[in-house]
Amino acid sequence: MSIDPRLAERRRAVAEDRARRNVSRLVKFLVAAGVAGAVVWVFLSPWLSVASVTTSGVAASTSEAVLIEHGVVEGTPMIMIRTGRIETALETDPWVRESDVELVWPQSVVVRVEERVPSAWVETDEGWGLYAIDGVRLVTAPEPDPAMPWIQIGGVEVMAEPTPDLLGALEFASSLGEELKTGARLRTETGGELWAEVGGFEVRLGRPVEMSAKALSLAALIRERPPAGSILTLIAPTNPAISSG
Repeated sequence: MSIDPRLAERRRAVAEDRARRNVSRLVKFLVAAGVAGAVVWVFLSPWLSVASVTTSGVAASTSEAVLIEHGVVEGTPMIMIRTGRIETALETDPWVRESDVELVWPQSVVVRVEERVPSAWVETDEGWGLYAIDGVRLVTAPEPDPAMPWIQIGGVEVMAEPTPDLLGALEFASSLGEELKTGARLRTETGGELWAEVGGFEVRLGRPVEMSAKALSLAALIRERPPAGSILTLIAPTNPAISSG
């Protein structure tokens, strides 16, 4: 059976058109794949890889080890570094209060760490711990360092939220001058009042409020050289009192 020449020509034209479209799509795909491959190669190349890591504020924390563990080292492609994930990892260290990881393209990483400052040794249900002013335990030890204030107020649970008494005692300890921190002791007495022994004097602090002001007021009183054995009352820091022991 013969085919109409016009129909055969039409079929050839359709087939050729389909072939051209297929070739065109293939060429576009190959070009797109090539461009994507080139982009990936550029981002993974030494041109866009870490050449320097600058840190600031790191002293007592394990921040350097955390950065290495998360690949913030020379040669890592910048695109592979997840700043938010690294900041979260840094802040799992109790010494680190806040961190910031910044990518400075094309080849630098800047890490800023704000570390907590030790305030005092605290006697807890798990032994002695060195605490920061916000109630975070930094380290533990069998015995406290006598160069730092000691807080023995009872009922401090490591796994519980810090109590107002603990936070107040830490604030007071942090606000003491360096010359008064050695040998300073804080405790609670009957009725729940906070007391301290500072510079050889008994100090009645009362409720855990205005503790920084009480520490400053105490320093001023001690500079006036009250009689040995005096009790210094700082329940109202703007109206301190001195009484005989």
